[in-house]
Amino acid sequence: MSGKEKKRALPQGGGEMGERIRAFDWANHPLGSPEKWPDALHMALRLCLNSTFPSAIYWGRDLHLLYNDAWSPIPAERHPDALGKRGADVWPDIWSVVGPQFEGVLDTGQGFAAYDQMLPMQRGGRTTETFWNYSITPIVDETGAVAGIFNQGNETTGVIVAARMREEEKERLRDLFAQAPGAIAVLRGPKHEFYIANDAYFELSGRGRDILGREITEALPEVVEQGFVALLDNVYHSGEPFIGNNVSIELVRQGVRQTRIVDFIYHPTRDLEGHIDGIFVQATDVTERSRAEMALQDLNATLEQRVVAEVSERMRAEEQLRQAHKMDAIGQLTGGIAHDFNNMLAVVIGALNLMQRRLAKGDTDVTRYIDAATDGANRASQLTQRLLAFSRQQPLNPSSIDANKLVASMTDLLSRTLGEHIQIQTVLGAGLWRTFADQVQLESAIINLAVNARDAMPDGGKLTIETANGSVDAAYGLQHGLAPGQYVMICVTDTGDGMDAQTMALAFDPFFTTKEVGKGTGLGLSQVFGFVRQSGGHVKLYSEVGHGTTVKIYLPRFYGAEEVAAPEVVNVARDGSLAETILVVEDDPRVRVFSTEALRELGYSVLSAVNGPDALRQIDAGAKIDLLFTDMVMPEMNGRQLAELALARLPALKVVFTTGYAPNAAVHNGVLEPNMIYLHKPFTLDQLAEKIRAALDT
Repeated sequence: MSGKEKKRALPQGGGEMGERIRAFDWANHPLGSPEKWPDALHMALRLCLNSTFPSAIYWGRDLHLLYNDAWSPIPAERHPDALGKRGADVWPDIWSVVGPQFEGVLDTGQGFAAYDQMLPMQRGGRTTETFWNYSITPIVDETGAVAGIFNQGNETTGVIVAARMREEEKERLRDLFAQAPGAIAVLRGPKHEFYIANDAYFELSGRGRDILGREITEALPEVVEQGFVALLDNVYHSGEPFIGNNVSIELVRQGVRQTRIVDFIYHPTRDLEGHIDGIFVQATDVTERSRAEMALQDLNATLEQRVVAEVSERMRAEEQLRQAHKMDAIGQLTGGIAHDFNNMLAVVIGALNLMQRRLAKGDTDVTRYIDAATDGANRASQLTQRLLAFSRQQPLNPSSIDANKLVASMTDLLSRTLGEHIQIQTVLGAGLWRTFADQVQLESAIINLAVNARDAMPDGGKLTIETANGSVDAAYGLQHGLAPGQYVMICVTDTGDGMDAQTMALAFDPFFTTKEVGKGTGLGLSQVFGFVRQSGGHVKLYSEVGHGTTVKIYLPRFYGAEEVAAPEVVNVARDGSLAETILVVEDDPRVRVFSTEALRELGYSVLSAVNGPDALRQIDAGAKIDLLFTDMVMPEMNGRQLAELALARLPALKVVFTTGYAPNAAVHNGVLEPNMIYLHKPFTLDQLAEKIRAALDT
């Protein structure tokens, strides 16, 4: 073999791709036999195969492809058939983006680089958004002409998606806090930088959203001299929470220095590794309560001398005190929320911190942290739903229910849930009337009661579920705030430990639980109570220590015609197409951006508007819209008003409503209106896809 032929021989090494290139039938390929390849191609191939970085060569005007082992995962299922093919044939899905870039380098001889370039790549049979950093460099032959392109790059999809998810989780947490009673904030780091705060906190502190991202010494300078920053420092460094009751604090509110009396909690938050990374703050303004108590004490001290003259003022003071006690109860409720939210925040914030650290090091293996953050946010969303049920402000979707059929259909589920050590018996009343309630909430209530009963029978026992018709007379109804009439009773009885009188008195209170820490939220029975009362019913509790517990649910009888159940149709949500246009109307810019990006991810064409008038202007300008996706509660014009005006212009328009909860716009007396398609915040991408698809396909 001559020296020239040795020089033109294909390079050795290069792993799997080196072997594939050497074994390839180049003689019957447009590039021809390797012995005839130009020196520039041999040199580029030697560099490519010996590089540990993903590298590829596109040779000639047709851009025939050669690549190394590190590059082979990039084409996924197209490997190894991509070897030797034209770039346009290998990448038909992204050639509209990268093709002009390659042509530009061939024509000008100037290199090109892209960072976080979105490429709609086919993977696993579907088009997926992927993101890439890559460079394309001209390869020049002996004459100085561009003969090919040297390509190097790596995928950044994981980094982009993780960044999006961090922002989405942060916004979900802010939305959850916005719905919580009481003033709540989260401070980050040893300098106590404001990370999250709700509207109640802004109101109490007299500040606006501009405090977010600022240290407390800068945002609230007046609290430094009063010792509150020193308290925060001690909590952060010691890890011990601090609880203050009836503490006086001077705050600058609306430009005026005011003295307020507050109950507050400083509780350290920890990341997934157990290190303190911030402080959870919860505060309740009890100024009016304190003033009312002082006024009442003064009145009591001089009551004998001022009985007649001060009666009316005393009544006013007592009314103020009762109102203050209501606020105190809200403070206790918020304290319970603080504990559960703190646990969820530890998971979510800790997972986000670890993702930031890993991604900063270039490590994209963050799936378990994404899962942990998502799980924490979902648990926080479930807690909000339970609070809405307790406060009787959850939107209900009632229907006519045969309680006998419902209980019978749940028996297998309960058997699996409760375990073999619990014997389940059902006693179904003959001729049972139908009732009118939200079936999902009723099933949840029965499961709640059954699980509580199981926990009261750790060594096994008997659970009895009974149904019967019943009546409430005027006297009983007046005593319990219940309309007299006919009711359907569902009774759940266990043979467990039972409760004493003191425990029974607190059983329906939120966050009250007799279970060990971590074994229960204390919201189960309060959720049952809230749902039943909101449905116009009543809950009665009977218990005796050592003999078990009975809970009776009374729901109003349904007097309408019996409904014929339609056959259940299981719809599999499918993605949309660019031919379907959705107008997103949302006054919160963060939620609006998330909603539009999510719908585009699902394949739809998307327009957006900041409020109702803006949406109507786009419709009047001739925008082609297939579906209106609107928030319910917005300034100037609510979602229902917008939908009515939009339908007057576009009668074929489909509408989907969304909100965290809208008592004045979304529901009447806590009940969803018929034929409304409604998506509760926060929602997942799958839930969004299902609702939008259902509306468009109706």
